[in-house]
Amino acid sequence: MSFHLNPFYNKSIRRLRQMLHAIRMRDFTLQFALDKLRGEERLLAEEINEVVNEFREKTLKQQSQYQYFDTLLNTVGDCLIVTDDKGHIHWMNRTAINSLCGFRIYEIKDLASINNSLPQMMHGLRPGVKKILRLRVKNGNDTIEREHSITVTHFFDKGFYYKLYSLQNIHEVVQKSESEAQQQLVRVLTHEIMNSLTPIISLSDTLTEGMKDDTLSQDDITQALLAINRRSSGLLHFVENYRKLQHISAPQYTDITLGELISDLKQLFPAPYLHFYIEDTEQVLHIDRSQIEQLLINLLKNAEEAVKDNEDKNISITAKAETTQRIIIIRVKDNGCGIMPEVLDRIFIPFFSTKPGGSGIGLSVCRQIASLHGGTITVSSTPLEQTVFTLQLPL
Repeated sequence: MSFHLNPFYNKSIRRLRQMLHAIRMRDFTLQFALDKLRGEERLLAEEINEVVNEFREKTLKQQSQYQYFDTLLNTVGDCLIVTDDKGHIHWMNRTAINSLCGFRIYEIKDLASINNSLPQMMHGLRPGVKKILRLRVKNGNDTIEREHSITVTHFFDKGFYYKLYSLQNIHEVVQKSESEAQQQLVRVLTHEIMNSLTPIISLSDTLTEGMKDDTLSQDDITQALLAINRRSSGLLHFVENYRKLQHISAPQYTDITLGELISDLKQLFPAPYLHFYIEDTEQVLHIDRSQIEQLLINLLKNAEEAVKDNEDKNISITAKAETTQRIIIIRVKDNGCGIMPEVLDRIFIPFFSTKPGGSGIGLSVCRQIASLHGGTITVSSTPLEQTVFTLQLPL
């Protein structure tokens, strides 16, 4: 008997076609009743049911994962945009839709409506580089200007090349950081002022009561007044330091070569254990020379303090230009006592100091100077081994 006249063969072909059609159409409701089937026909129907069930379970799992990540990415505060290498937009999260245009767009060039430079910047942006741009974004029913940082990540999916752009509202980050910094500063100020005022008030009360009762000798009065004077002078010194911290002037920019900047530091720090490694002494910097010198002097003084008890002292200062990123990187490294992890994130806070008698404003001033120049200063440290301060400034 020929195959096309075999009833089992014909039914099997129909069932296989139904299964393929269901899979292609993502319709996983297909199920064959098994009650009246026997032998090979039943086995085939069971196999088809299992295949459809497996596809259904995998699809449901994928949909669940997609829903999870979609919800996660749509609740992120940053604007996220995925494009191909031609600038076609494949996906935007809800934040990007709502805050940038208010509606879905399909080409990067359409972002010119919020900033003419944005599409060109995004096309030319490279991974690892952060750009800052002011954008007109939605804020409820209003449109406001806000600074955003823009970064990009490249990735491949199923053989296709994509770019993931992230646009972060700097204003919100800065506001949060400023609020945290102010709270931290208030705590430090309160602590220092109370430490000075409490003994002054206590001694004043003692003097008042003693003079009323005529129980104090001239020597007692003199000692108490001297103690009050010392604490008052300490408080005055603290307030003067705070004034210095608050009155760092805007940078007065001039052009100076890296070699000129470092040569002055070599004269100020001639110790044989201090080594300078400069890649390009002719690299021109556009900086406030006195402010950056002061910053580096502060770092080198701290390094000298850190290695003072070492027999094998070693301090190095390295400088090199990253021309592709348009930044200069200067590192000050010492093999001193290091900084404990629990205080590492607080060393730039005004008036916080790990040194006895330290004012706690040196590193805070360094960070302010770096920030005024549009740069950053960071620190890494391994206790009892080394500390590295890294200064980055735009070229």
